[in-house]
Amino acid sequence: MSKAFSIAVSLIAIAGAMSAAKPSSAEPDAVILLHGLGRGPLTMKLLEWRLEQAELDVHNLGYPSDAESLDVAVDLVYQRYLSCCRAAPTVHFVTHSLGGLVLRRLTARHDIPNAGRAVMLAPPNHGSEIVDELGDVQLFEQILGPLAPQLGTGDDDLPAQLPAPSMPFGVIAGSDWINPLGPILLPEPHDGTVSVESTRLEGMSDHIVVPSSHTFLMNSPYVTDQILAFLRNGSFEQSAGE
Repeated sequence: MSKAFSIAVSLIAIAGAMSAAKPSSAEPDAVILLHGLGRGPLTMKLLEWRLEQAELDVHNLGYPSDAESLDVAVDLVYQRYLSCCRAAPTVHFVTHSLGGLVLRRLTARHDIPNAGRAVMLAPPNHGSEIVDELGDVQLFEQILGPLAPQLGTGDDDLPAQLPAPSMPFGVIAGSDWINPLGPILLPEPHDGTVSVESTRLEGMSDHIVVPSSHTFLMNSPYVTDQILAFLRNGSFEQSAGE
């Protein structure tokens, strides 16, 4: 082997080692998690951890679901988006229940130029019949806050006033229940809080139904897999339960 050839090989090896040691400049996609009514970021913690294991930059944002108006919650989420994710290459959203309505209002009220995709878990996109029946009960608002009575199925209720998210979105609905009011007040199938039919929204890219309750839908490993599939490819892996 000639001396010149040996030097060339050595230089190539050194260059390769330096390239391998240099950290990648590519930033991971960000994901914003939005919890549901009467709940907080802790309820999304298991999902947060699983998405982090998939090498996503996860931001589990809290907001006041007991606010006087949806815009109060939306504007706070937007300010936190500016702090955490405005510089991200892409920011996705994963919402649970009321969080889906927050997202719908957020993208109508504020510009999210780096928006990617969204997955809505058990969103009351057309409201809940439970609110139709109990929304006038004073204790209902005292427990869940002023937004709760606005989540009925009527044309004047909050869900009917909101546009669809301005980004590709998929919906995962549940078909199991632990809430005893579900079988009494909701049409089948349902998750104990929201009917499967109510979760559907015009413009959605995909929709699946899984055997899970409203309360624990976000904790299912299968649901996490479906979320990741949609964020990566714009569709779920299979139409389970459809």
